[in-house]
Amino acid sequence: MRRIFISFHQTDADEVGRLKLTLLPFFDEIRTLGASELGADLDERINSEDAEYVMSQIRSRFISGTTCTIVAVGRCTWARRYVDWEIAATMRNNPTDPRGGIFAMQLPSAANSGWIQLPERLRRNIHWDSQGVQSGYGRFFTPQSAPSVPELVEAAIRRAATIDPVPGSLIGLRKRNAPCP
Repeated sequence: MRRIFISFHQTDADEVGRLKLTLLPFFDEIRTLGASELGADLDERINSEDAEYVMSQIRSRFISGTTCTIVAVGRCTWARRYVDWEIAATMRNNPTDPRGGIFAMQLPSAANSGWIQLPERLRRNIHWDSQGVQSGYGRFFTPQSAPSVPELVEAAIRRAATIDPVPGSLIGLRKRNAPCP
């Protein structure tokens, strides 16, 4: 079994909590960084403007030991800076902790409302051909198109071992949250 990390916007915490409960039987551990896990603000806990240091701290403190990150896509997920940082930290390849697989999964509430805006860093790593077939390091699934999540995790891990993130994927971390209408 695998350890996974779920990245999400706080407004989707209840829905992600339900998702986490449905996935628990399939994984050894499911980590999230919601308000209850953070305690103090993440900025205060890391206390740096150095992007390289921020990514290394997120990777070592929160994502290390996981094999895949699922980005739970809700209405404002794209706007959250911590989601951007978590995506970059997942893509970071370290000698003792290789980069993880990654994919986005639209939450049912977002699907029902037609919200599909992806975080830019992840969107750049998903390529669609003219028939809508995806390639590249990342993937995106709607609730209707997703096969079983354990299968998606295994496929993402295989991609992470054979496909590099697009150049520039680890630079230019989001400095602040974007406004979300």
